[in-house]
Amino acid sequence: MKTKRVRLGVVGVGSWGRMHIRAYLQHASAELVAICDQDAKRAASTAKEFGVGRYFTSVDEMLAEGLDGISIATPDTAHADIAVKAASQGVHVLVEKPLATTVRECQRMIAAARAKDVYLMVDWHNRWNPAYFYAWQAIRNGELGDISYIYYRLSDTIYVPTKMLPWAGESSVMLFLGSHALDTTCWLVGAKPERVFCQRKEGVLTGQGIPTADMYITLVDFANGATAVIENSWVLPQSSPSLIDHKCEIIGSKGVIYLDPTHDRAIAKYTAKTPAGFPDASFPDIFVTPEIHGRQMGFSVESMYHFVECLRDGKRPLTSGEDGLLNTRLIIAAEESARKGTPVKLRNLDK
Repeated sequence: MKTKRVRLGVVGVGSWGRMHIRAYLQHASAELVAICDQDAKRAASTAKEFGVGRYFTSVDEMLAEGLDGISIATPDTAHADIAVKAASQGVHVLVEKPLATTVRECQRMIAAARAKDVYLMVDWHNRWNPAYFYAWQAIRNGELGDISYIYYRLSDTIYVPTKMLPWAGESSVMLFLGSHALDTTCWLVGAKPERVFCQRKEGVLTGQGIPTADMYITLVDFANGATAVIENSWVLPQSSPSLIDHKCEIIGSKGVIYLDPTHDRAIAKYTAKTPAGFPDASFPDIFVTPEIHGRQMGFSVESMYHFVECLRDGKRPLTSGEDGLLNTRLIIAAEESARKGTPVKLRNLDK
């Protein structure tokens, strides 16, 4: 019996767009039909590298290929228009975080998907992170009792905004990492966030001519009484042992969980290159995006596989546009709080 093949396209072929390309090329039920990027040279070279038959610089032209779904891996501010175009043509959408940078854009995307009854999935891949899934499962099973406090740290070295992302000055570490941290925290707590208090620190990157903040410290109060403190920085020293510093502590009335997926020393490497940090860090990535025998592995591709399988089997994705809208509301509230120096209640964003 033949398995249904899902016809897919990828918009934006930068570092994470390449992950989507590899995931779709690897999945037995996926057929990567085309890729699209504004940079014609990059689109052509990427298509040649991965053996993709069609490439475009126009989203409209790519959508004319009769696709079942697309991935959107463009910079943050470019998500909305592409998603609305695709959804209006009955094409399912997997979009990188954040869903969009404004509430109105998120609402447009959700409305377009609802109008055509297509999926609008946000790539919150930490929900497929084994460590966080086990923590989520333990909370849902009541093993920790009532959750009172979460500390969540997701930070990067300065390599990311200075070398990896040419558009870092047009974004923020809140959008790039804070969106993941906020979503994972909300998913773990499982209650409505009600109040946000945030402080923003800057100086390191602006001193290098990159107009964006260095870090955010965000406190979120939830309707069930839980409180979370979230730390996001992308100016950790280049010599740090890992590109990513990812930690979490979850305290409940019956127990506690500690997570440290980037410093668990599953492998430690020390060579002449180690002091220079990433890409020769002493704690290499073996869980998020490792490549094994030429195959893209890690939990980051599992969310992409999930999108394929939802389209193939007609089942709803585990993440939604509504999750993305809540996340964007939280980011906007955090920015408002940092600007005003006062807490912000989420209901103030409902208008």
